[in-house]
Amino acid sequence: MTTITDKRVVVATLFLPYTVDFELQDKKKRAFNSSPSEPTSPAANTTTKDTHLVTNLIQSLAKHQEPTKRDQIFDFTKPEQFVQPRSKQQRQEEIRKLAPLLSVIPSSSRRPSIDSAQVFADAPWSAKPCSGGNIGLNNALFSIQDQLPNLAWVGTLGMPTDPLSEKTKHEIHATFKDQYHCYTVMPSDNVFDGHYNQYCKQVLWPYFHYVVQDDPKNMMSQGGPYKTYKALNQQFADTIVENYQEGDIIWVNDYHLLLVPGMIREKIPNAVIGFFLHIPFPSSELFRCLPPRKEILEAMLQSDVIGFQTYSFARHFLQTCSRILSVDSTPSGIQLDTHYCSVGIQPIGIDITSLHKKISDPTVSQWVTKLKEKYPDKKLIVARDKLDYIKGVRQKLLAFEQFLIRHPEWRGEVVLIQIALSTSEHNELRAHISDVVSRVNSKFSNISYQPIVFLHQDISFSQYLALLTCADACLLTPLRDGMNLTSHEYIVCQKETHNPLILSEFTGTYGSFGASVRVNPWDYRQVGDAIHEALSMSSEEKSDRWNELYKCIEKNSAQHFASNMITRLSKIHTSPGHRFPVKMPQLNATILDEACKSSTKRLFLFDYGGTLIPHGKRAESQDLNRVLELLEKLSDDPHNSVYVISGRTKANLETDLGSLPNLGLSAENGFYIKPKGEDWQQVYDNVDLSWKPAVKEIFQYYTERTPGAYIESKDTSIVWHYRSLEGPDSQFVSWQAAECQNHIADSVNKNFAVHAIAGNTTIEVIPHDITKSSIANRILQETTPDFVLAIGDDRSDEDMFNFLKKQKDLKVINCTVGTRSTEANYSIPNVDSVLSTLELLCTL
Repeated sequence: MTTITDKRVVVATLFLPYTVDFELQDKKKRAFNSSPSEPTSPAANTTTKDTHLVTNLIQSLAKHQEPTKRDQIFDFTKPEQFVQPRSKQQRQEEIRKLAPLLSVIPSSSRRPSIDSAQVFADAPWSAKPCSGGNIGLNNALFSIQDQLPNLAWVGTLGMPTDPLSEKTKHEIHATFKDQYHCYTVMPSDNVFDGHYNQYCKQVLWPYFHYVVQDDPKNMMSQGGPYKTYKALNQQFADTIVENYQEGDIIWVNDYHLLLVPGMIREKIPNAVIGFFLHIPFPSSELFRCLPPRKEILEAMLQSDVIGFQTYSFARHFLQTCSRILSVDSTPSGIQLDTHYCSVGIQPIGIDITSLHKKISDPTVSQWVTKLKEKYPDKKLIVARDKLDYIKGVRQKLLAFEQFLIRHPEWRGEVVLIQIALSTSEHNELRAHISDVVSRVNSKFSNISYQPIVFLHQDISFSQYLALLTCADACLLTPLRDGMNLTSHEYIVCQKETHNPLILSEFTGTYGSFGASVRVNPWDYRQVGDAIHEALSMSSEEKSDRWNELYKCIEKNSAQHFASNMITRLSKIHTSPGHRFPVKMPQLNATILDEACKSSTKRLFLFDYGGTLIPHGKRAESQDLNRVLELLEKLSDDPHNSVYVISGRTKANLETDLGSLPNLGLSAENGFYIKPKGEDWQQVYDNVDLSWKPAVKEIFQYYTERTPGAYIESKDTSIVWHYRSLEGPDSQFVSWQAAECQNHIADSVNKNFAVHAIAGNTTIEVIPHDITKSSIANRILQETTPDFVLAIGDDRSDEDMFNFLKKQKDLKVINCTVGTRSTEANYSIPNVDSVLSTLELLCTL
């Protein structure tokens, strides 16, 4: 099989795909629990006569919470419990939850916990696959592992590490590196708790899912939890840098590690860095509420490629960067002064082949049979969600209630089976959901029928697949979600029956699943009617919808997601538009002397403002006289053709430079041209200028509200000038400029064939077809040179640089003024250095 890349791929994710399981004596095992990402399991029941066997207070209290009744759909079996130490925060939380039961336990039963380094110092341990973490990412990468000869991981173990001795930590580091190609990050328990349980889960997760909440504990501030968030990101970056090998492809994942790309870039400027966000990116109105908003965005933008699940998530990110950072963005990326950051859309999927194998397991068939026996002649609606506010479980149950009220013919015929998974987020949903379940069941139940089966416990994967296979409809109604892979798994499980999928329009999945039954989860009546539609749907319509959905799943598989992201990153070094943030060589006399002496027909192309005269200013008489003198000497040489290509009007250029008979001029970025010895000519015909009133209205709005701003109208463009000098209102002016640029992008760029060019103190809106590359092409055809020197200072010159460097059999030197990301191959520090270069050219 063909390899995707021969480079090493280093994947950074908060939780490694492996963790550690300790082997302790039986009497000590009860003092420990599983991974911190998993809920603590109740201890086994003990009789009151055996209280002397209870090892500690937590276990004693836990036995009183053991449920006495369980729904008998499934005979639940506890998943494998890893023996791992607990953090201090976990123990305190357990005591807090069980405090009301303290009086029940005899004092003689209470013994202290023994989570200590001494217990684990010599305890045998083994590496086990981790059931937590980013399962979708892990499955995607493991599905193409045979195409990646060198895959490495960076992450935490998903468990507290403070109780471990240095010897044990060293052994784990070494074993995971040598045997599993994993570089372990072991933060202190306080750092991990502040990073994950506080900042990630109580700040970033809600805001990225459009949940605005009070902040009584000051979680959002840049002190406290954010410091621990930053500290853990730095540990990840340090681990990656320490183990970096030349040519590595670094792929950072998800909102836990937003700062890592910037931290890596500081230490390894030329590293290839990709970042993928697996959850939604919110609109700028929400993201701007976060105090460290600029720091987060700037760190993310140090990536070469940033991936999102959907177009809307990518669009929100680009708009947020434009508003907060005032950067020059396009639908495909963001141009920075140091490099180009590409923004792409790569929806994650599932491994269909692997899932088919799991579905064919005999255990799944057995559970399918049991479900059909338990619910004969009943329509089953199934769902599995985390018990998290954004998953919309309560809203779903309320909608199901509306369904039973508005469609009484289905009462006694339909059962909703809702699996609710516990999460680490703090929420009060369980009580609210229980109220709805009790109300609906009491209202519509009878001796042989219960409309809602609510299971607040996960089930085995084979049971889960059996449920999806038996379902007459799947009801997924998150209030906000990324790629909901349950929907993918449901479609695969329905290969024989083709039953419909009811899907919230607020999931990232819906952008690809147009054949699903779309609902607004807040409109309970609509969801109820959608359930009725799904259960009443004809076999032909079911089949048509299923076929469309299955095509989408095949197209956006797990393999496609992982290979596409890695392929994009592997091509960074060879992509035409990529600029590396490295120090660019300066143009010097030796280079120019060699190029000029080996040529007989030379072409010089110069920008005007910011290149020959200071940017944004009218030339003083003394400065202009020097420019005129140098351009005259250079253009009088019969071996030279000299053009000044500017964004200024032809009247401005004529006033400043029109006195030189051998100098060629081009105004308004190439719309007009004046060849040497000729009059002004219009290059383009039939240019659409219908956009001008809309742009002028927007510019006028911001001019009235921005000190020192003014509008300049040209024949083919409109320019908004604003000052960016330091002053009491400089920050406000910069903010207004960013708002104006974002307004233009949202209102005008979508409806007209124009683009906005952001200068140092200007925003210019100009038709797409008018570029300096087009006029440079015309000049090349008319002059047929054997050597070209092009010098410019802003984004409008990049098109010209890119065009010129593609010319074959032609010596080209592209030079930018200042230090920034560019297509040019040389740089000149400032305007004075440009004029010194012209003086040198006059002597060659």
